Amino acid sequence: MSDASRSISPSVDSPETYVQFGDRYLASSNIPLALKNYQRALAINPDFAAAHERIGSIYHQQGNFMEAIASFSKALQLDPQSLESQLGLGNAYQQMGWSELAITHFQKALELHPDRFIAEYHCRLGDSLKERGRLTDAIASYERAISTNPDYVDGYRAIAQLYFQQNQPELVHAIYERAENHNLELLQAKDYNALGVAYLQKITFIDSDDQSLKEDLETKAIACFEKAIQSDPTYADAHCNLGSTFIRKNQLKDAILAYKEAIDIDPNFAQPYFNLGIILNNIGKVDEAIACFQSAVDLVPNWVEAKQYLGKLLERQL
Repeated sequence: MSDASRSISPSVDSPETYVQFGDRYLASSNIPLALKNYQRALAINPDFAAAHERIGSIYHQQGNFMEAIASFSKALQLDPQSLESQLGLGNAYQQMGWSELAITHFQKALELHPDRFIAEYHCRLGDSLKERGRLTDAIASYERAISTNPDYVDGYRAIAQLYFQQNQPELVHAIYERAENHNLELLQAKDYNALGVAYLQKITFIDSDDQSLKEDLETKAIACFEKAIQSDPTYADAHCNLGSTFIRKNQLKDAILAYKEAIDIDPNFAQPYFNLGIILNNIGKVDEAIACFQSAVDLVPNWVEAKQYLGKLLERQL
């Protein structure tokens, strides 16, 4: 007999008992037995809201979103105050791409239980608001996530992502500073790397020939990549991006070192081989360039540009 069976008397034939059994099985990841007990609860009382809500959660976990919506809707019909059912419907509608319905249920959950609406829920509401183009409301929701839990890094990242999409790396930098001022350990190498890339991308949108502005953005990008490397010295992508920024500033020796560092960290990362091959070819080290392009092609056989460079160098040698 299982621990669950011993801890609850099977003689108590009630929907509450079967839901408790189901919860025990669910906690031990025994989904079939959990579902079976919730269904037993409904066999006794078809209007037992908690069982409908639990079944909806299982369907949602299994990716059966329409079935989940049906179960959560039945639970809400029976218990309109249920936070779990409101959130379950919000999550299921969000998964289906029905953002307006998701917003309705997330906001209802917040209205009914503001004290239990944790940072994650604020972010999910923000995601649906963003999906509907309500960016100001989305940012307000993400800000509430941060206010609810200042250590919830996804709140900072969600705001940053909006600013990334708007090509405003300076605003991303500001939200990162807020995160750092609260907790230096919140952000990771990938965050600083993404900001560095955003600074470089902004250069491509500058209409003027303002060289000082471009150099300023390159300097900020370098600082971001170096910060990413400081956070995680084994983050090969940041080393590669640092090398590409050094090329823009014509610091070839620094670029070569950065690309070689990326390759040492991750020998299966094709991009630094390709980039290094271009530099080596430009400075007359053709044999080394060929080896780099060959490595890039070996790793990514359908990389047309790498194959073209390799082919031209091999023809030149012949």
